[in-house]
Amino acid sequence: MSDDAFNQLVKRAISELSKDHVEALDHLSILIADEPSEVQLQKLKMRKDHMLLGLFEGVPRTRRSGYESGILPDTITIFKGPLTSLSSNDRDLYEHIKRTVWHEIAHYYGLSHEEMDERQRRNH
Repeated sequence: MSDDAFNQLVKRAISELSKDHVEALDHLSILIADEPSEVQLQKLKMRKDHMLLGLFEGVPRTRRSGYESGILPDTITIFKGPLTSLSSNDRDLYEHIKRTVWHEIAHYYGLSHEEMDERQRRNH
């Protein structure tokens, strides 16, 4: 899949999120990379047999003091290689992208994995 087509899927996933959540995203860059960097993997102490689909790097909104001016924006990176290798077709790829974007934005809002799991259980 071309980078442009992948970018369009990420944009579509963002556009399908709650309008309130998207409009409240502040000081955040959403990036796309082919693979996680060695630095990112080392920071997370990722095992070689695990796959990183996306990554939030920054200060969650729940931990902000209000005095963050002058710092670089928080970032969410969506990793094309792992997502495409995990997916069996374009529809499957889109669902993985959508879930990953939601997951990383939830980290931006300060949700833990346990809180995300609970919200997903309530919605299904």
